[in-house]
Amino acid sequence: MRRPPGTMALVVSMSLALAACGERPEGESAQDFAARVNGGGAGGGSAPAGDPAAANQPDGPRDPSLPRVAADGRKALAAGTAYRRTNPDGTHDSLAIAEDGTFTLDQGGRRQTGEWEWLPDGKRLRLLGVTHQPIVLIADGALYRMQNENVPFDDVTPDRVYRRGADPAP
Repeated sequence: MRRPPGTMALVVSMSLALAACGERPEGESAQDFAARVNGGGAGGGSAPAGDPAAANQPDGPRDPSLPRVAADGRKALAAGTAYRRTNPDGTHDSLAIAEDGTFTLDQGGRRQTGEWEWLPDGKRLRLLGVTHQPIVLIADGALYRMQNENVPFDDVTPDRVYRRGADPAP
């Protein structure tokens, strides 16, 4: 059976594209994200000029009932306070960020402790050693768990919000 012209080139180019995807499991780079979403990261926004990934980021979720992203995450973070969320089965997960650079994450009946670091924009931090949702976006009275640092600030959902203190009634 004879293949149509260009079939082999298509197969090779698709293989190369898939191979390139395997090299970057964390997603696209912050610079690539900024260029794709913000036209290179130039312009307004509330992030420092040195962080193109956070430039022109929205300051809140698409759902107006969710907490807005804090203007200054370093000031808004209530260090040492447990932020909690209620799971569909009625159990609770919690996340506490300590001033000494450590965190305690209680999730799915298991406790994980470790260290955290600020990302350059001062609105997010990274939980070192956490593989599922390691980025924490600071909001007013809440934290959002994000899959990676390339997730837009308005791409948050109720299942990713940890609220300071007791959970509000549903």
